[in-house]
Amino acid sequence: MNGSEAAAPGAADEIDRGVPGRSQVFGVRLQAWSRFLIGRRRYRRLPSGELLQRRNSDTVFIFGSGSSLNDLSDQQWRDVERHDTIGFNWFVRQQFVRCDFHFLREIGGDDFDPKSWTPRLRRYCELLAGNPHFASAIPMVQTGFRAINGNRAIGYGLLPVERPLFLWRSLVGRYEPSWSLERGLAHAHGTLHECVNFAFLMGWRTIVLAGIDLYDRRYFWMHADDPSGAAQSHRTADTVVHLMGEWARAFETRGTRLYVYNPRSLLARTVPVWR
Repeated sequence: MNGSEAAAPGAADEIDRGVPGRSQVFGVRLQAWSRFLIGRRRYRRLPSGELLQRRNSDTVFIFGSGSSLNDLSDQQWRDVERHDTIGFNWFVRQQFVRCDFHFLREIGGDDFDPKSWTPRLRRYCELLAGNPHFASAIPMVQTGFRAINGNRAIGYGLLPVERPLFLWRSLVGRYEPSWSLERGLAHAHGTLHECVNFAFLMGWRTIVLAGIDLYDRRYFWMHADDPSGAAQSHRTADTVVHLMGEWARAFETRGTRLYVYNPRSLLARTVPVWR
C-alpha cells in the first residue's frame, strides 16, 4: 500500500490497531501524511523543469529486480552505464551499475504493523543513502495522501537531506499513459508502469526494460540454488505483458521505442528485444 500536507503528527507505534477497516486505513494514511507535511521542510524538491535537465542521453534503462540481471557481463554493464538509468523498489540492493533516478513506492511488509514496516523502510532508505551506485541518484518519491511509504520516508527524515528529490503522484487504476508529469504517472499494475510513463514524459527516445523477467519470482540477490519463487510467474504477468505491448505501440507513433533487454522475459511476447 502507498499515499499527501495537515497536522497532528504521531509516533508510528501509536497506531490503534484495534480500529478496523476503512477507519484504520484512513488513520494510518493521515498519520503518515501529517508526518510528511512537517518533514518535507528538510528537503529541496526539484521542479519538473529542473528534473528534465537531468536527462543526459537519448536512451534510458529501467531496472526491475529479476534474477536475469546476474547474467549480464561486466562489459554489458559498462555499455548500459553509457546511458541514463532508472531503478525502482528494491533495486536499491544492486551493486551492478550507476543509478540516476530511483522510484520509491512499494517496499512490501505490513503498513499497519510498525514491527513490520519500520525496519523495512529504514533498511530501504539506508541502502538508498549508503549504496555508492546511488550516490548521484535522484530519489523519485511518491506523494499524496495515499503514499504511505513515501510520506513516512520524508516525514521521519529517513532519506538523505543533502539530496534534492522529486515528488510525483500515482494515478491508480489508469491503464493508458499520463501525458503530463505534473498531473501524475499511470499506475496500472505496478511501479513499472510509472517508471515507463516517466521515461516517456522525460523525452528519452529509447526505453529499455531490464530485470523485468515475469517468468518467475526470483530476484537478483537470491542464491542461485534458492528455489523460492522459481515455480511461479509474477502474479500480474499476463496483464503487464499485454499493456506494455499496447504502450510500446502508442509510444512508437510518437517517436519513442520501447524494448525489453532479456529475450526470455515474458515481455518479449509483445515488446521487441533490445539488440
